[in-house]
Amino acid sequence: MSNAKNNATAISTYGLGRKPSIWENLSNEKYFKWILIAPLLIVLLVFMFYPLIYCIYNSFLQGGVSGDSAFIAFENYKYMLRDRSFWIPFSRTAQVAVICIFFELLIGLGLAVLWNRDFKGMNLVRGLVLLPLLVAPLILSLVWNFLLEYNIGFINQIFVTIGIGRIKWWSLQMALYTICGITIWQWFPFSALVLLSGLKSLPKDVFEAARVDGATGWYTFKRLSFPMLSPLIIIIVLLRTMWLVRLFDPLYGTTRGGVGTELLDWMVYRTTFVYFDVGYGSTLAIMSLYLTIIISAILFRQLIKALNTDK
Repeated sequence: MSNAKNNATAISTYGLGRKPSIWENLSNEKYFKWILIAPLLIVLLVFMFYPLIYCIYNSFLQGGVSGDSAFIAFENYKYMLRDRSFWIPFSRTAQVAVICIFFELLIGLGLAVLWNRDFKGMNLVRGLVLLPLLVAPLILSLVWNFLLEYNIGFINQIFVTIGIGRIKWWSLQMALYTICGITIWQWFPFSALVLLSGLKSLPKDVFEAARVDGATGWYTFKRLSFPMLSPLIIIIVLLRTMWLVRLFDPLYGTTRGGVGTELLDWMVYRTTFVYFDVGYGSTLAIMSLYLTIIISAILFRQLIKALNTDK
């Protein structure tokens, strides 16, 4: 029945005995949707899938960029697991991710609760807080490197004026936490705005009922607002984890991976483009990708559970 209908349609459309032209075939709904997404597929193939496959291929090789590479199977991966110089940046990356996500969420949640009330100049304040997100991370890191300079930096000049004295922001003990501070300063508006949108979308009748029952503000936040915001919090943690695993710009603009600030992505850069060990550098890059996928999968499962709980 279906074939007969299709044949009748074809005959009525194209005429008896005439084959449809190429343009008529391409404009058919069956093929036209693929034509529309073909440019995107080509871009993904050229700029994402090919580099990924090439990187995986290089991770099984030993050698540099001179073309004398040798196939060594999984030796790079075995060496990486025994390499202490890998585990140190790995642990630093995990430390930076935990510190940054915690404080970004803490500051962002506090600002979201504050901005959820109407006050004079509300739109101006929100716009000003968004400014760090509009500037390239590398430029921000260069500016902060100048502001935190020990002798002539503006921040230390203020501290000297008020009697605190100069602080060695880029010392071995402080540099990693300074990097964390710069990253938190740039990205806490992201958490604040996402959580603010979540607070604006919460059902008001539930909070009105809680207020009628005599619930305090803290109890309402702990029992109602925070559980309802948990899917958004997981999304923020998921996105920021993926970005922080690849944290690079603040290091390039400040310490260049020195004074105990080398993270995983900087090690990939140094191994590949400074020492020209493309095989081992590709192995480190693939391991970074594996870690990102594993963490994302765990957080995504938590997100699905949170969404199902809300239902």
